[in-house]
Amino acid sequence: MLTALIVDDEELSLKRLKRLLLESGEFGECHAFQNPSEAYEFARTKSIDIAFLDIAMPKIDGMTLSGKLRELDDSIQLVFATGSGDYAVQAFDISALDYLMKPVTAERLNRTLDKIGRSRHGASTLHVQLLNGLKISDRGQNETPIQLRSPKTEELFAFLVCKLTVSREEIVETLWSDLETEKALKNLNSTLYYIRQAIDADKINKVIHSSRSEIRIEENGFYCDLYEFERLLKEIRSVPERADKLLKQAEALYTGDLLKGKMFDWAIPLRRRLEKLYIEQLEAACRRSLANNRPLDSLHDFGLILKLDPLREDIHHEVIRLQIELGHKSEALRQFQLLEKVLYQELGMKPDPRMNEYVMNMTL
Repeated sequence: MLTALIVDDEELSLKRLKRLLLESGEFGECHAFQNPSEAYEFARTKSIDIAFLDIAMPKIDGMTLSGKLRELDDSIQLVFATGSGDYAVQAFDISALDYLMKPVTAERLNRTLDKIGRSRHGASTLHVQLLNGLKISDRGQNETPIQLRSPKTEELFAFLVCKLTVSREEIVETLWSDLETEKALKNLNSTLYYIRQAIDADKINKVIHSSRSEIRIEENGFYCDLYEFERLLKEIRSVPERADKLLKQAEALYTGDLLKGKMFDWAIPLRRRLEKLYIEQLEAACRRSLANNRPLDSLHDFGLILKLDPLREDIHHEVIRLQIELGHKSEALRQFQLLEKVLYQELGMKPDPRMNEYVMNMTL
């Protein structure tokens, strides 16, 4: 998640930009100041990724402040948000990322966020999908699927992307445990070569960094749906007031299990952990919806949970009760019949007899 510093002596503009940035889902923290001196003192002790600066401010103008911020950390990206176009040339002379005219609209800000994304990922068009399978593509001018040489090449690439930093010893113990160490290391080197051969050198060299002892993935060097999904789950926990909106974004990403269809033993605990975290957030969303009298939202999220874990009898019960409360007796009965079928087929069991009695009394 990115950290933003916003400096503007106009309170309404300051609050509006802060709201738009937080709603974008790109920023974990947005520190807003009307006083440029206070903003500078804050930046002296805190890490800032991007500074959004007004230009015409008392005592210290935005151009002066930008220079002071760059002296603290020359990696800080600068975006100017101002009511005047007179400073645009000067802004780009100091390599500002963008120049926004007030009032800043969500549509215009999205273009800035696109630039931020390209900057973070080194303008890489490499796109890796790990949810609902494994797909690699170059999303340049013409989207091109990237095919790796063999299942083992796919497995090594997926393993590295999931682990981020891993020793060569752990790699060979996981992927080539049946081979002697020397031969396993040779296989690792040759398989890594095939990955580099399949993906454009300019792109893959920004992603995979190898040494004699370990191999590291640069997660900011490309787009990966797994990283984005985990980022969203983390932000849901840290910014609960935006949980519902962020969960919708996570739902759009989670189209299937991690590395679905790939028989990688090492991926099983990762897959279960990810599913568990997602279900926890879905259950929390259901509770929020029920507390705020949004039963249809609860039914939607309960349904997502049951797609992931159809044996959750307690969730079936919640759905049945909600359907009955809404007057949907036929849907409640169908849900109970589905529960009967699933429990019998998978576990050879019957539903709780108390639920059986409840459904019969309420639907007949």
